[in-house]
Amino acid sequence: MRVLAVLVSMVILSACQTPMQAGSQCVVGEGFMDDQSTFTWRSDTAIDVDDNTGYVGPIAVDALEQAVITELAQKGFGFVPRDQDNNVNEPQRDFEVALTLRTRRELVSYETNGTICQKVDCWERIDPSAFTRMDIRTIGFLAADVYYEGEAIWRGWVETTLYPKDRDQVDEIVTRAIPRLFESFPP
Repeated sequence: MRVLAVLVSMVILSACQTPMQAGSQCVVGEGFMDDQSTFTWRSDTAIDVDDNTGYVGPIAVDALEQAVITELAQKGFGFVPRDQDNNVNEPQRDFEVALTLRTRRELVSYETNGTICQKVDCWERIDPSAFTRMDIRTIGFLAADVYYEGEAIWRGWVETTLYPKDRDQVDEIVTRAIPRLFESFPP
């Protein structure tokens, strides 16, 4: 009976976690990064953010930057920060990383009967006076581009559905996303 309870709990918990899609592209051969040991951000702002949904704030940006630095350090790459004038000592860094973060909303369905949303990947907004429901899904997309001598050589990406509760769980989302983002890096 106890085993059954544990299995049911595992199924429920796994159903609550949003699946994260990931992928990568690379234009260099295996082992190309073997001689590289340091990186910096491509520009003074590490992350290019486009968020009209209210999910991304300064805390999320800082968490992402730190998580990338930590993840790449675990892979043997040290971070070289830029100076106050946005310069980096060229011989001190081997490659550059640029992050792109986008959130978007997708309309899943639109009804005028006011019934409750039954899907696991949506949340609803109700206009009680009009009995209108829109099931809206918010998608978060994060990409990392790696540049060597000014040329893009690798791109990784992750995408997941975000829920209103995720606004308060930035660390959990980042902890899941960054290892998936860099799982095929270095090439």
